[in-house]
Amino acid sequence: MIDILADLNPAQREAVEAADGPLLVVAGAGSGKTRVLTTRVAWLLQRGEVAPHEVLAFTFTNRAAREMRERVAGLVGAPAAPRWIGTFHATGARLLRRDGAAIGVASDFTIYDTDDSLRVVKRALERCQFDVQTLQPSAARVLISRWKNEGIAPTEAAGRAADPRERRVAEVFAVYEEELRRGNALDFDDLILRAVQLLAPGTAAQQKYARRFRHVLVDEFQDTNRLQMVLVKSLAQYHDNVFAVGDDDQSIYGWRGACIENMLEFEAAFPGARLLRLEQNYRSTGNILDAANAVIAHNRRRRGKTLWTAGAAGDCLTLGRVFDEEDEASRVVELVREELAAGLARGDVTVLYRTNAQSRALEDALRRATLPYQIVGGTQFYERREVRDLLAYLKLIANPRDGVAAARVLNVPRRRLGETTAERLRELADREGLSVGEAAARPGLLESALPPATARRARDFFDQVAAWRAAQADTPVPALLERIIAETGYRDWLAADDPTTAQARLENVDELVAAAHAFDEASQGGRLGGFLEQTALVADADALDDDQGVVRLMTIHTAKGLEFPVVVLAGCEEGLLPHLNALADDGGLEEERRLFYVALTRARRRVHLLCARARRRAGQRELADPSRFLAEIPAALLEPRDEALGAPSVAGQAWPTWREEPRRIRETQLAPAGAALQPGQLVVHPTLGRGVVARVEGEGDDLMVTVDFPEHGRKHLLARYAHLRPSR
Repeated sequence: MIDILADLNPAQREAVEAADGPLLVVAGAGSGKTRVLTTRVAWLLQRGEVAPHEVLAFTFTNRAAREMRERVAGLVGAPAAPRWIGTFHATGARLLRRDGAAIGVASDFTIYDTDDSLRVVKRALERCQFDVQTLQPSAARVLISRWKNEGIAPTEAAGRAADPRERRVAEVFAVYEEELRRGNALDFDDLILRAVQLLAPGTAAQQKYARRFRHVLVDEFQDTNRLQMVLVKSLAQYHDNVFAVGDDDQSIYGWRGACIENMLEFEAAFPGARLLRLEQNYRSTGNILDAANAVIAHNRRRRGKTLWTAGAAGDCLTLGRVFDEEDEASRVVELVREELAAGLARGDVTVLYRTNAQSRALEDALRRATLPYQIVGGTQFYERREVRDLLAYLKLIANPRDGVAAARVLNVPRRRLGETTAERLRELADREGLSVGEAAARPGLLESALPPATARRARDFFDQVAAWRAAQADTPVPALLERIIAETGYRDWLAADDPTTAQARLENVDELVAAAHAFDEASQGGRLGGFLEQTALVADADALDDDQGVVRLMTIHTAKGLEFPVVVLAGCEEGLLPHLNALADDGGLEEERRLFYVALTRARRRVHLLCARARRRAGQRELADPSRFLAEIPAALLEPRDEALGAPSVAGQAWPTWREEPRRIRETQLAPAGAALQPGQLVVHPTLGRGVVARVEGEGDDLMVTVDFPEHGRKHLLARYAHLRPSR
């Protein structure tokens, strides 16, 4: 028998060998929580006092469940490993398959995914005779899901409805449940809700399983929601052995129902519970941990802990202040090349950001620099649905024969030109030997193939495209794109189409507009064909060289649970990280700080922080203030890198002042000499050397100078920061 405790540190060993009873292990990032959890299971089994079928372990991902099973099997042997290790949803389904008949759930039920449940919602709307234009199916589904996760039944939902819209959704909810029953189906939320109903206190199933499972273990406890907590309590009611492992400082899923109170109020839920902390970190350097500790200490709703390492202090975190998102992306390329020169591989560098929309500029820069990259846990920017929709409009304007583009946007946003109409148009085009666009341009052809009302709607669509096509010669690409968005009502349609994803998709629309502005500036008014060619090349994934590794791009949410040698954190600005929507309440702000903490603690060796002085929002360049979280990092842990803008060293200023009075500081750094610069003029920058002024725009504090530097390429500089002087 192997000594499974041999490689544990004292705190880890104390947790593994803890006596029976409820125990909360607050495990900091990189402190070995997975090792503790799996070793705890193996230790329970190795003692011989617990049988494999008496151990139940919950995880949040199938990957985590698979890893736990493999690790435990490696410690105690496959035959002795527990069979009840799985996600909350998988375990709920297993319980219902076995005993669901007690609450009217047949063992052969079907599980509906999101698309399936949305179809059922649509049928329920039809049965209730509600117009899908006034009550969007996706919006109704979101509210129904929220009610289910709060344990609210249709009748209770009707009584709680706050307005006429919620009352209508409550009616739909009742019909939706009837449709599920008729189809012998459960949706994803039901797998937890119905399991909780099955295991209600005093029921035969609750007695059966609460007595059977002598030990209940929960991974990532900070991510549990209210119903999952109820499920854990039901299963642990008889033996009272709950072993929960989590990190409240990494609770970043409040927006999808995760309840941090489950950790903060653990002792109230399980009287007599004990608390242990795992604080020794085996991942990051001392300086990274000190920075993370300093930031998260500003949160009030937390258990409290201090990560430490027996390893080296390592490098300071670098802080780069750049001009805008394009300059930020160029800086990312420089940082990647620095790391490659230092002996690391591309795959060792990961770029993190708060929102998916931020990847656009980063992808463009990496593609131009021929640095292979991969979007992890998301879709590449130019492959996202809303981006492809708008690019399809532009393609149809540039090329009226593009039938693929026409088919994509014919009914986007919805204009009652569905699949039947699209098929008839395709048949008409084939019969005439024309493209759909050409057929639509022939007088009378649409009217000959479609019912009168449908033909009028189709004619209006193609006439609108023709009007945009006629205007493109005199309209800059950004203005043309904005016109399409406005005249189609695309933003309003996105907001109504799916409220759960609307904000992220609207940010992607704004980022595409920003890309068009960046193209317009860089090409000095380039044509639509050039923009479409640029986006097509950037979106081409064929150039990725997986054998040599790729730079990874991902959101901070996606990065949770992962670790990397080097982390570049982009967009450290107020309104982005912390996000604008989180600034209204303390709870939201604390979750944003936890996101920042998660980003820092993903890194093993180095962290590079980037914040822009300006960033485009919906095509408009707006000044941006550094994130307040940067001000919470001790200046001694930061290495400022502001040379590209010629700005004073941030570390030389008092950080609170730099955070709280950024506009006053910027005003004192005004460089009036910039107002005299002219295109074509030779200038000298303090660190970039000689260059040629390409463009001067704006005035006062916002005077911007674009300069071409032979060794550094084109840079966009705020005159008051740049400290440019004429070259002799």
